[in-house]
Amino acid sequence: FSSSFFSPPQISTQNLSCNSEQPLSIVDFYFSSFSLSLTTVLKMVAAAGDGQCEVVLVGCGAPKRGMGWYHAVQMIKGKCPSAKLCFIVEPWFMGAGKEGPGGPEFTEFQKETEEKEGIQFFKSVAELPPVAEGKKRLALISGRTADNPRLLGECIANGCSTIYLEKPGAPSVAELAAMRDEAKAAGVTVLMGYNKNVCKYVSKAREYADSHEGSHITFVSNNAYENTPESLGECFERNAEGMLKNMAIHELALLVSFFDVSVETIEKCEADKEFSSCQTLKGPSGKEYTDFDKIKFTITTKSGKCVSVQAD
Repeated sequence: FSSSFFSPPQISTQNLSCNSEQPLSIVDFYFSSFSLSLTTVLKMVAAAGDGQCEVVLVGCGAPKRGMGWYHAVQMIKGKCPSAKLCFIVEPWFMGAGKEGPGGPEFTEFQKETEEKEGIQFFKSVAELPPVAEGKKRLALISGRTADNPRLLGECIANGCSTIYLEKPGAPSVAELAAMRDEAKAAGVTVLMGYNKNVCKYVSKAREYADSHEGSHITFVSNNAYENTPESLGECFERNAEGMLKNMAIHELALLVSFFDVSVETIEKCEADKEFSSCQTLKGPSGKEYTDFDKIKFTITTKSGKCVSVQAD
């Protein structure tokens, strides 16, 4: 502004966040106000770049406990360059579970992730913004098994073109079949990964067994829960589909993939009763759940293949 053209008024700085008590020109005032507004209004928002799909994680869970949280951390650290985590949907810890076990830890994770990564958090899939123009949206569903059929339908309605579904996908085969049909009708691809199928220790064990006649493979899976009614009861309730459909589902997938195991091909299934243990325990809600805390069995197929599974 030319002083000959415009003589700006002097404005007191008493109501501004300014150390100086000298008068401030109207131009300086406008620029100061604009800067303050930018600081208040603008914030980093995660967005997919070239060659990336935008990812929404549905069901984060508690930090260092929920599988969804581990998936989030992997993407945040750039372990999958073609995927950009833009949104996290967490109904429980942003709702009824906010003040319960794991709630404060999740809130801290949310605050840090919003500030540092620009990832947006929502309580439901319906709250998500539309898919960015020219982008593809992938949903990674890692909710409780009983919620997965509903969550898959919501993700399809939200415009997700591909869905990664955490095992075992649904409480029953009938529900999985309905989910498959719903996705097929919408032209949506659904993938379910079993990472032990591609683990080196599995491939090396199979190669070793193939080269040594008379070998027998036992797949062992352990999870570090305290051996107390309180700890196991919480586990039983949170994974109400049961050990075989949750923890040991990876081993069952190995049997199906590499040992020709199916309902039709099983000749016999022998339980190791001495090792196995089944309990009825109360979960945090007070409701009782019956499940295995330890199980071991050996399956022999009609073609003569024999393999064992041990989970604790």
